[in-house]
Amino acid sequence: MKRGFPYLVLAIPLFLGQFGFGFGLIGFSSLKPTGLVFLAYSPYWFQYYRGNNWTHVAKDLELIKLMGFDGVRIHYEYVVELGLVEPLLNYTQHLGLKVIWATHATYWNVKFPTRDFPNETIVQSYKAELRAIAGNSSRYPHVLYVSVFYPIPFPAVANITYEECMQRVNSAEFNNAMRDIVAYVKSFGVKCAVESEGIPWDFPVQFVENADGYFIQPFSTRRDNIDAQHIIRYAAYFEKSGKKVFIGEYGFRMWRPAHHWDFGMASCEATKAMLIKQYFDFASSKFEIITYFAMYDRDGGWGLVNDDGTLRLSGWSASEWLHNREKALEKENWQESINRKSVKSKNGKHT
Repeated sequence: MKRGFPYLVLAIPLFLGQFGFGFGLIGFSSLKPTGLVFLAYSPYWFQYYRGNNWTHVAKDLELIKLMGFDGVRIHYEYVVELGLVEPLLNYTQHLGLKVIWATHATYWNVKFPTRDFPNETIVQSYKAELRAIAGNSSRYPHVLYVSVFYPIPFPAVANITYEECMQRVNSAEFNNAMRDIVAYVKSFGVKCAVESEGIPWDFPVQFVENADGYFIQPFSTRRDNIDAQHIIRYAAYFEKSGKKVFIGEYGFRMWRPAHHWDFGMASCEATKAMLIKQYFDFASSKFEIITYFAMYDRDGGWGLVNDDGTLRLSGWSASEWLHNREKALEKENWQESINRKSVKSKNGKHT
Protein backbone atom coordinates (compact mmCIF):
# COMPACT_ATOMS: atom_id res chain seq x y z
CA MET A 1 0.00 0.00 0.00
CA LYS A 2 2.18 2.76 -1.30
CA ARG A 3 0.28 5.78 -0.02
CA GLY A 4 -0.94 4.37 3.25
CA PHE A 5 -4.17 4.20 5.19
CA PRO A 6 -5.08 7.94 5.23
CA TYR A 7 -4.93 8.04 1.42
CA LEU A 8 -7.39 5.17 1.16
CA VAL A 9 -9.85 6.87 3.51
CA LEU A 10 -9.96 9.76 1.05
CA ALA A 11 -9.66 7.66 -2.11
CA ILE A 12 -12.63 5.34 -1.62
CA PRO A 13 -15.44 7.93 -1.75
CA LEU A 14 -13.64 9.88 -4.49
CA PHE A 15 -13.16 6.78 -6.63
CA LEU A 16 -16.72 5.56 -6.18
CA GLY A 17 -18.11 8.96 -7.01
CA GLN A 18 -15.89 9.35 -10.07
CA PHE A 19 -16.94 6.02 -11.57
CA GLY A 20 -20.60 6.35 -10.74
CA PHE A 21 -20.78 3.81 -7.94
CA GLY A 22 -21.81 6.20 -5.20
CA PHE A 23 -22.85 5.33 -1.68
CA GLY A 24 -26.55 5.81 -2.38
CA LEU A 25 -29.01 3.01 -1.81
CA ILE A 26 -30.10 2.75 -5.44
CA GLY A 27 -29.79 -0.84 -6.66
CA PHE A 28 -29.31 -2.29 -3.19
CA SER A 29 -31.03 -5.66 -2.97
CA SER A 30 -34.44 -6.01 -1.34
CA LEU A 31 -33.10 -9.11 0.43
CA LYS A 32 -32.42 -8.59 4.14
CA PRO A 33 -28.60 -8.70 4.56
CA THR A 34 -28.39 -9.82 8.18
CA GLY A 35 -25.32 -12.07 8.00
CA LEU A 36 -21.83 -11.08 9.08
CA VAL A 37 -19.45 -10.81 6.12
CA PHE A 38 -15.83 -11.95 6.55
CA LEU A 39 -12.80 -11.74 4.27
CA ALA A 40 -10.36 -14.66 4.16
CA TYR A 41 -6.77 -13.58 4.76
CA SER A 42 -3.48 -15.29 5.46
CA PRO A 43 -0.42 -13.51 6.85
CA TYR A 44 1.57 -16.45 5.49
CA TRP A 45 0.48 -15.67 1.93
CA PHE A 46 1.70 -12.14 2.51
CA GLN A 47 4.93 -13.50 3.96
CA TYR A 48 5.22 -15.80 0.95
CA TYR A 49 5.17 -12.85 -1.43
CA ARG A 50 6.86 -10.02 0.46
CA GLY A 51 8.40 -11.23 3.65
CA ASN A 52 7.18 -11.38 7.22
CA ASN A 53 6.51 -7.72 7.96
CA TRP A 54 3.99 -6.80 10.66
CA THR A 55 3.59 -3.30 9.20
CA HIS A 56 2.21 -4.85 6.00
CA VAL A 57 -0.06 -7.20 7.93
CA ALA A 58 -1.42 -4.32 10.03
CA LYS A 59 -2.19 -2.30 6.90
CA ASP A 60 -3.97 -5.29 5.41
CA LEU A 61 -6.20 -5.50 8.47
CA GLU A 62 -6.86 -1.76 8.28
CA LEU A 63 -7.88 -2.12 4.65
CA ILE A 64 -10.23 -5.01 5.48
CA LYS A 65 -11.94 -2.79 8.06
CA LEU A 66 -12.01 0.19 5.71
CA MET A 67 -13.64 -1.87 2.98
CA GLY A 68 -16.53 -2.54 5.36
CA PHE A 69 -16.05 -6.20 6.29
CA ASP A 70 -17.37 -7.32 9.67
CA GLY A 71 -14.46 -9.62 10.30
CA VAL A 72 -11.43 -11.47 9.04
CA ARG A 73 -11.09 -15.21 8.63
CA ILE A 74 -7.43 -15.89 9.36
CA HIS A 75 -5.85 -18.89 7.67
CA TYR A 76 -3.46 -19.94 10.35
CA GLU A 77 -0.41 -21.26 8.49
CA TYR A 78 2.76 -20.34 10.39
CA VAL A 79 1.11 -17.66 12.58
CA VAL A 80 2.25 -19.53 15.69
CA GLU A 81 5.76 -20.04 14.35
CA LEU A 82 5.99 -16.37 13.31
CA GLY A 83 4.68 -15.12 16.67
CA LEU A 84 1.63 -13.45 15.10
CA VAL A 85 -1.20 -14.88 17.21
CA GLU A 86 -1.25 -12.22 19.92
CA PRO A 87 -0.55 -9.27 17.57
CA LEU A 88 -3.36 -10.42 15.28
CA LEU A 89 -5.79 -10.76 18.17
CA ASN A 90 -4.82 -7.40 19.66
CA TYR A 91 -5.03 -5.46 16.43
CA THR A 92 -8.28 -6.99 15.18
CA GLN A 93 -9.83 -6.14 18.54
CA HIS A 94 -8.52 -2.58 18.24
CA LEU A 95 -10.01 -2.24 14.74
CA GLY A 96 -13.34 -3.79 15.68
CA LEU A 97 -12.94 -6.79 13.36
CA LYS A 98 -14.38 -10.13 14.43
CA VAL A 99 -12.13 -13.18 13.94
CA ILE A 100 -12.53 -16.76 12.77
CA TRP A 101 -9.47 -19.01 12.66
CA ALA A 102 -9.25 -21.50 9.77
CA THR A 103 -7.02 -24.46 10.68
CA HIS A 104 -5.97 -27.77 9.12
CA ALA A 105 -4.05 -30.61 10.77
CA THR A 106 -1.52 -31.01 7.94
CA TYR A 107 -1.38 -27.44 6.56
CA TRP A 108 -3.33 -28.70 3.57
CA ASN A 109 -0.80 -31.45 2.78
CA VAL A 110 2.17 -29.07 3.05
CA LYS A 111 3.51 -29.76 6.55
CA PHE A 112 2.49 -33.43 6.68
CA PRO A 113 0.95 -35.84 4.16
CA THR A 114 -2.80 -35.60 4.76
CA ARG A 115 -3.21 -39.32 4.08
CA ASP A 116 -1.18 -40.00 7.27
CA PHE A 117 -3.77 -38.33 9.54
CA PRO A 118 -4.31 -39.07 12.40
CA ASN A 119 -0.89 -40.37 13.36
CA GLU A 120 0.46 -39.16 16.68
CA THR A 121 3.02 -36.76 15.22
CA ILE A 122 0.37 -34.90 13.20
CA VAL A 123 -2.16 -34.75 16.03
CA GLN A 124 0.31 -33.52 18.65
CA SER A 125 1.78 -30.90 16.31
CA TYR A 126 -1.74 -29.69 15.50
CA LYS A 127 -2.74 -29.54 19.15
CA ALA A 128 0.36 -27.52 19.99
CA GLU A 129 -0.69 -24.86 17.48
CA LEU A 130 -4.33 -25.02 18.52
CA ARG A 131 -3.24 -24.50 22.12
CA ALA A 132 -1.52 -21.25 21.14
CA ILE A 133 -4.48 -20.11 19.03
CA ALA A 134 -7.41 -21.22 21.19
CA GLY A 135 -5.63 -20.50 24.46
CA ASN A 136 -4.94 -16.89 23.48
CA SER A 137 -8.31 -16.48 21.76
CA SER A 138 -10.15 -17.42 24.95
CA ARG A 139 -9.33 -13.93 26.27
CA TYR A 140 -10.80 -12.18 23.24
CA PRO A 141 -14.61 -12.16 22.85
CA HIS A 142 -14.35 -10.96 19.24
CA VAL A 143 -13.10 -14.44 18.24
CA LEU A 144 -16.23 -16.29 17.10
CA TYR A 145 -14.92 -19.71 16.07
CA VAL A 146 -11.89 -21.86 15.51
CA SER A 147 -12.63 -23.91 12.39
CA VAL A 148 -11.12 -27.41 12.23
CA PHE A 149 -11.00 -28.85 8.72
CA TYR A 150 -11.76 -32.45 7.95
CA PRO A 151 -8.29 -33.50 6.68
CA ILE A 152 -9.66 -35.34 3.65
CA PRO A 153 -6.85 -37.03 1.67
CA PHE A 154 -8.15 -36.14 -1.78
CA PRO A 155 -6.98 -38.77 -4.29
CA ALA A 156 -5.44 -36.32 -6.77
CA VAL A 157 -3.28 -34.80 -4.03
CA ALA A 158 -2.62 -37.80 -1.78
CA ASN A 159 -1.93 -40.18 -4.69
CA ILE A 160 -4.41 -42.76 -3.44
CA THR A 161 -7.62 -44.14 -4.90
CA TYR A 162 -11.05 -42.71 -4.15
CA GLU A 163 -11.91 -45.90 -2.28
CA GLU A 164 -8.80 -45.56 -0.10
CA CYS A 165 -9.67 -41.92 0.57
CA MET A 166 -13.19 -42.72 1.74
CA GLN A 167 -11.98 -45.68 3.78
CA ARG A 168 -9.76 -43.31 5.77
CA VAL A 169 -12.47 -40.65 6.16
CA ASN A 170 -15.02 -43.20 7.38
CA SER A 171 -12.66 -44.97 9.76
CA ALA A 172 -13.27 -44.90 13.51
CA GLU A 173 -9.68 -43.72 13.99
CA PHE A 174 -10.24 -40.66 11.78
CA ASN A 175 -13.55 -39.66 13.35
CA ASN A 176 -12.45 -40.29 16.94
CA ALA A 177 -9.47 -38.03 16.29
CA MET A 178 -11.79 -35.31 14.96
CA ARG A 179 -13.96 -35.47 18.07
CA ASP A 180 -10.88 -35.37 20.28
CA ILE A 181 -9.48 -32.31 18.47
CA VAL A 182 -12.80 -30.45 18.67
CA ALA A 183 -13.03 -31.23 22.39
CA TYR A 184 -9.48 -29.96 22.85
CA VAL A 185 -10.28 -26.60 21.24
CA LYS A 186 -13.48 -26.25 23.26
CA SER A 187 -11.59 -26.98 26.49
CA PHE A 188 -10.19 -23.44 26.20
CA GLY A 189 -13.69 -21.96 26.19
CA VAL A 190 -13.67 -21.17 22.46
CA LYS A 191 -16.36 -22.32 20.04
CA CYS A 192 -15.17 -24.90 17.53
CA ALA A 193 -16.72 -25.61 14.14
CA VAL A 194 -15.81 -28.30 11.63
CA GLU A 195 -15.25 -27.58 7.94
CA SER A 196 -15.24 -29.66 4.78
CA GLU A 197 -13.56 -28.77 1.49
CA GLY A 198 -15.13 -31.68 -0.34
CA ILE A 199 -18.52 -31.52 -2.07
CA PRO A 200 -20.45 -33.65 0.43
CA TRP A 201 -22.20 -35.93 -2.06
CA ASP A 202 -18.80 -36.69 -3.65
CA PHE A 203 -16.82 -36.85 -0.39
CA PRO A 204 -19.40 -37.57 2.35
CA VAL A 205 -18.14 -37.06 5.89
CA GLN A 206 -19.48 -38.11 9.26
CA PHE A 207 -20.85 -35.43 11.56
CA VAL A 208 -18.76 -34.52 14.60
CA GLU A 209 -21.26 -34.53 17.45
CA ASN A 210 -19.41 -32.13 19.74
CA ALA A 211 -18.83 -29.47 17.06
CA ASP A 212 -20.59 -26.12 17.55
CA GLY A 213 -21.38 -25.77 13.85
CA TYR A 214 -20.17 -26.38 10.32
CA PHE A 215 -18.42 -24.22 7.77
CA ILE A 216 -18.97 -25.08 4.12
CA GLN A 217 -17.21 -24.18 0.86
CA PRO A 218 -19.93 -24.20 -1.83
CA PHE A 219 -17.88 -22.67 -4.65
CA SER A 220 -19.92 -22.24 -7.81
CA THR A 221 -19.82 -25.12 -10.27
CA ARG A 222 -21.17 -22.89 -13.06
CA ARG A 223 -19.02 -20.30 -14.81
CA ASP A 224 -20.22 -16.71 -14.36
CA ASN A 225 -23.00 -17.76 -12.00
CA ILE A 226 -23.30 -17.78 -8.20
CA ASP A 227 -24.94 -21.23 -8.44
CA ALA A 228 -27.40 -20.51 -5.63
CA GLN A 229 -28.97 -23.97 -5.67
CA HIS A 230 -25.55 -25.53 -5.17
CA ILE A 231 -25.08 -23.37 -2.07
CA ILE A 232 -28.46 -24.42 -0.68
CA ARG A 233 -27.88 -28.10 -1.45
CA TYR A 234 -24.40 -28.02 0.11
CA ALA A 235 -25.77 -26.40 3.28
CA ALA A 236 -28.67 -28.87 3.49
CA TYR A 237 -26.24 -31.78 3.87
CA PHE A 238 -24.77 -30.31 7.06
CA GLU A 239 -28.03 -28.87 8.37
CA LYS A 240 -29.10 -32.48 8.93
CA SER A 241 -26.64 -32.46 11.84
CA GLY A 242 -28.93 -30.06 13.71
CA LYS A 243 -26.08 -27.54 14.01
CA LYS A 244 -25.71 -24.09 12.48
CA VAL A 245 -24.11 -23.88 9.04
CA PHE A 246 -21.94 -20.98 7.84
CA ILE A 247 -20.05 -20.24 4.63
CA GLY A 248 -16.34 -20.60 5.27
CA GLU A 249 -15.04 -20.09 1.73
CA TYR A 250 -16.62 -18.85 -1.48
CA GLY A 251 -15.20 -16.69 -4.22
CA PHE A 252 -14.48 -16.18 -7.89
CA ARG A 253 -11.32 -16.33 -9.98
CA MET A 254 -10.33 -15.82 -13.59
CA TRP A 255 -7.38 -18.22 -13.57
CA ARG A 256 -6.61 -21.46 -11.78
CA PRO A 257 -3.72 -23.89 -11.30
CA ALA A 258 -3.60 -26.76 -13.77
CA HIS A 259 -4.54 -29.34 -11.11
CA HIS A 260 -7.75 -27.52 -10.11
CA TRP A 261 -11.10 -28.16 -11.74
CA ASP A 262 -13.32 -25.30 -12.90
CA PHE A 263 -14.96 -24.15 -9.69
CA GLY A 264 -15.56 -20.50 -8.84
CA MET A 265 -14.68 -19.36 -12.36
CA ALA A 266 -15.49 -15.92 -13.78
CA SER A 267 -14.80 -14.74 -17.33
CA CYS A 268 -13.42 -11.32 -16.43
CA GLU A 269 -12.92 -8.88 -13.57
CA ALA A 270 -16.15 -7.01 -14.33
CA THR A 271 -18.14 -10.24 -14.14
CA LYS A 272 -16.36 -11.19 -10.93
CA ALA A 273 -17.31 -7.79 -9.45
CA MET A 274 -20.96 -8.32 -10.37
CA LEU A 275 -21.05 -11.88 -9.02
CA ILE A 276 -19.64 -10.81 -5.66
CA LYS A 277 -22.58 -8.46 -5.12
CA GLN A 278 -25.02 -11.19 -6.12
CA TYR A 279 -23.34 -13.60 -3.69
CA PHE A 280 -23.43 -11.06 -0.85
CA ASP A 281 -27.11 -10.33 -1.55
CA PHE A 282 -28.10 -13.98 -1.58
CA ALA A 283 -25.89 -15.54 1.06
CA SER A 284 -26.03 -12.79 3.70
CA SER A 285 -29.82 -13.09 3.74
CA LYS A 286 -29.66 -16.84 4.44
CA PHE A 287 -26.56 -17.45 6.62
CA GLU A 288 -25.43 -15.82 9.87
CA ILE A 289 -21.81 -15.82 8.69
CA ILE A 290 -20.48 -15.73 5.13
CA THR A 291 -16.96 -15.33 3.79
CA TYR A 292 -15.37 -14.09 0.61
CA PHE A 293 -12.23 -15.99 -0.37
CA ALA A 294 -9.86 -14.21 -0.50
CA MET A 295 -8.09 -10.90 -0.01
CA TYR A 296 -5.09 -11.82 -2.20
CA ASP A 297 -4.41 -14.37 -4.91
CA ARG A 298 -2.69 -17.60 -3.94
CA ASP A 299 -3.85 -20.69 -5.81
CA GLY A 300 -6.05 -18.81 -8.28
CA GLY A 301 -7.15 -15.27 -9.07
CA TRP A 302 -9.52 -14.96 -6.12
CA GLY A 303 -8.17 -11.69 -4.76
CA LEU A 304 -10.00 -8.42 -4.22
CA VAL A 305 -6.69 -6.64 -3.70
CA ASN A 306 -3.55 -6.40 -5.86
CA ASP A 307 -0.15 -7.26 -4.41
CA ASP A 308 0.61 -3.54 -4.03
CA GLY A 309 -2.43 -3.04 -1.78
CA THR A 310 -4.67 -1.34 -4.35
CA LEU A 311 -8.22 -2.55 -4.86
CA ARG A 312 -9.31 -4.36 -7.98
CA LEU A 313 -12.70 -3.62 -9.51
CA SER A 314 -14.03 -6.61 -7.55
CA GLY A 315 -12.62 -5.06 -4.39
CA TRP A 316 -14.40 -1.77 -5.06
CA SER A 317 -17.59 -3.70 -5.81
CA ALA A 318 -17.41 -5.60 -2.52
CA SER A 319 -16.69 -2.40 -0.61
CA GLU A 320 -19.58 -0.57 -2.26
CA TRP A 321 -22.00 -3.34 -1.31
CA LEU A 322 -20.74 -3.40 2.28
CA HIS A 323 -20.98 0.37 2.71
CA ASN A 324 -24.44 0.46 1.12
CA ARG A 325 -25.51 -2.22 3.57
CA GLU A 326 -24.22 -0.06 6.41
CA LYS A 327 -26.12 2.95 5.06
CA ALA A 328 -29.30 0.89 4.71
CA LEU A 329 -29.02 -0.39 8.28
CA GLU A 330 -28.39 3.13 9.58
CA LYS A 331 -31.48 4.36 7.72
CA GLU A 332 -33.54 1.47 9.09
CA ASN A 333 -32.35 2.14 12.66
CA TRP A 334 -33.08 5.85 12.25
CA GLN A 335 -36.60 5.09 10.99
CA GLU A 336 -37.23 2.71 13.89
CA SER A 337 -36.07 5.40 16.32
CA ILE A 338 -38.45 7.93 14.74
CA ASN A 339 -41.31 5.44 14.93
CA ARG A 340 -40.65 4.72 18.61
CA LYS A 341 -40.61 8.43 19.42
CA SER A 342 -43.84 8.90 17.50
CA VAL A 343 -45.53 6.09 19.44
CA LYS A 344 -44.32 7.53 22.76
CA SER A 345 -45.60 10.96 21.78
CA LYS A 346 -49.03 9.62 20.89
CA ASN A 347 -49.22 7.58 24.09
CA GLY A 348 -48.26 10.65 26.10
CA LYS A 349 -51.15 12.64 24.65
CA HIS A 350 -53.66 10.00 25.76
CA THR A 351 -52.48 9.87 29.38
